[in-house]
Amino acid sequence: MASYHEQLQVQALSDLSNRSKSGIPMYMLIWLAISITLDVHVSHPLFFQVNTVILAALICLRAFHMALMRDIRNRNVTTMTQWFTSNLLLCSLHWGGMVGFVVYDPSLSDLETIMMIITPAFALGGACTLSISSEIRVLYPTLMFTPIITIFILNGDTESILLAVLSSLMLLYIFSSSKASHKDYWEAITNYLVAEERAEQMEKLSVTDPLTQIHNRMYFDSEYSQEWKRSLRLKSVLSVIMIDIDYFKRINDTYGHVFGDECLKIIAKAIRDEVKRPTDCVARYGGEEFVVLLPTTNEAGAKTIANRIRRAVEKIQVDYKGTPVSMTISIGGATSIPSVNEEKNLLIRRADSALYLAKENGRNQYQAETTGTS
Repeated sequence: MASYHEQLQVQALSDLSNRSKSGIPMYMLIWLAISITLDVHVSHPLFFQVNTVILAALICLRAFHMALMRDIRNRNVTTMTQWFTSNLLLCSLHWGGMVGFVVYDPSLSDLETIMMIITPAFALGGACTLSISSEIRVLYPTLMFTPIITIFILNGDTESILLAVLSSLMLLYIFSSSKASHKDYWEAITNYLVAEERAEQMEKLSVTDPLTQIHNRMYFDSEYSQEWKRSLRLKSVLSVIMIDIDYFKRINDTYGHVFGDECLKIIAKAIRDEVKRPTDCVARYGGEEFVVLLPTTNEAGAKTIANRIRRAVEKIQVDYKGTPVSMTISIGGATSIPSVNEEKNLLIRRADSALYLAKENGRNQYQAETTGTS
């Protein structure tokens, strides 16, 4: 499972990508609208062609990045973020450089007013929309305004200096506005992920036995119901084994309930360690009784697993004030291929009956109830 930090990175990159979908194509559309309306493609064909090609290349890079984002979970998030950031900043730098050249070249003076109106809108909109990234929110407007401010300063006349000052003030305003957006986003996303993580923890606690830390009966009942339906649909075999600690009341009476609880935890771990498949389910059924659900496991397989668990518990010795205490378990199992005419809980009752048979026959053994076995 991804760490909390990795989840934040993936979510932030995904949100950045979604927010910027219309941004770069919009540069191209506005550039084409201005160029065609003011006949830039006719009066300055080279200027038009170079900038159109650069914008087209940036759009292609962005489109490729968006295609890779569909499988972001299997990609390096840091690399994808760096790629995205570089693409956005190149676009900003290109636009700023293009406007700076318009300001510098007197032959392009017809474009200056409209480009100077559009540029602050681009800078403010991009910085606030993409303020998720502190790097983008600062560098995006800076790269867009720096070439323009530089040209104004180099021009040196009073009007140009005034425009340089005003552009700098606009840049500071953009920093201030985007900072608030940045803070609001990260507070919201952090709170969301924390709430989601707590909800997952609460869900886990609701299906976990607090003492043994294995699944509880509620979880088992849910899993059993699902596996029964699946086995019914696929006509596959299903096994259940019930486990009871032998003479557990005597252990509690002799050594105390605290020691008894420790024994329950140790035996629960031993059972869990012997049940290898992720599709199997180990749960505390109640008191000193445990249950194991074994999908696609026949009678022989259930017997093998049961005896493996029994031998593992038999080897356990729990220290009580310097005295080793041994324990044994009795196990009952039942196997069936579910049918529509069979009651769902019958398999559990059969396993429980087999468990009592194991206890009656001397304990520390496995007994199988074979009725209905295929």
